[in-house]
Amino acid sequence: MIRRSRLPLSELAFVWGGNILSKVMMFFATVYLANKLEVEGFGIFSTAFAITNYISLALFTGLDTLTTAESAKLSPASVWPYSKELFSVRRKLANLAVILTALIALYMGKGSRDSGFALILFGLGFIPLQFYSVNLFYGLEWSWPIAAYFVGGRVVYLALLFVLVKGSSNLMAAAGAFTAAIAIENIFLFLCLFLRYGKKADRSVPAPKIDFKPVLVLTVLSALILLHENAPQFLVFFIKGEEEAGLYASSFRLIYTAVTFANLGGFVFLARFSKESGEGTYKKSLLPAFVLGILFAAAGYFCADLVYSLLFSKSYEGGALVLRAGVFQMALVPLRVLAYQRVIAKGNAKSALWPLVLAVTASVGLSAYMTSVYGAVGAARGLVFGEAVVCALLLTLAGRTNS
Repeated sequence: MIRRSRLPLSELAFVWGGNILSKVMMFFATVYLANKLEVEGFGIFSTAFAITNYISLALFTGLDTLTTAESAKLSPASVWPYSKELFSVRRKLANLAVILTALIALYMGKGSRDSGFALILFGLGFIPLQFYSVNLFYGLEWSWPIAAYFVGGRVVYLALLFVLVKGSSNLMAAAGAFTAAIAIENIFLFLCLFLRYGKKADRSVPAPKIDFKPVLVLTVLSALILLHENAPQFLVFFIKGEEEAGLYASSFRLIYTAVTFANLGGFVFLARFSKESGEGTYKKSLLPAFVLGILFAAAGYFCADLVYSLLFSKSYEGGALVLRAGVFQMALVPLRVLAYQRVIAKGNAKSALWPLVLAVTASVGLSAYMTSVYGAVGAARGLVFGEAVVCALLLTLAGRTNS
């Protein structure tokens, strides 16, 4: 029996609805933490989070992207054998991630014990990531576990924050709450997968082999893009200190939350691109994504003072200037993400490698210079300029795949 090849609109709405609710809850978690930890504690928390998030996405995103594309082609009988092979690969990457995190934590701990310990707690979250299977479910077009993962994980995280984090002295509890939520939501995914496919699996079906060549290319591409996104947070922390890092993080998290609303179906589009030409879907997606990004950017620019006065404590005075400096990234990121998915789906990842190296080098260089001169505001401006460079490159490459 072959699975349907198109995700019904009702199920697609279910996935998007869960994702939207997840982003809203994560937004409230961010604001809650920012106010409870105060600007310096939030700067440490956000930098430790950014480091582990970068390691995670740099190591796993290539594999995740390939998983979505490959699992879209699986028959029901081959899902569990493929899953076991996938988890084996993810286990090796998780072990590497734990080692890298520990080494960075040792370095950061020399200057700040709190940042080192927080990073170690975040790093423990890599262990359950070996069972992460959201991208597998995207490819299988199995919607309700995706929505439950997004919503349930954030409910657990918020509950732990409200119970454990009462003030600036609870930095470690905040990091531990995030790691605990990661563990719970990934165990849930594994149980869903096992009960549907593993419990009734035909053990004689061979496991489809994962081709590591495209994984390697995708991993490098992902690492480059993520370096472009996260470098300003690292630069502000190490060049200007914890307070400036907290100001930058408060602005960046607001922008990131808004951006995700314009790109909730990224991996759904990738699965669709992998089954058909996808040219029409790609072209039709660009204008709505750009318009939505512009609207968010305009709202953020004109309402920056109001947003900070409503959401953040007085310790974040000056954050509105950082938000205004970086807000136009909202208009560019959705286009960049769609273009990237288009390039990947058409098998043109390799041709994007060296041009992207140059673009990201320019982006990080801009951010470093602007940060050294203007601090958090400069970091935000540098990221916008760098985003324009990276976005223009990927749009050009995606356009070539249409010809």
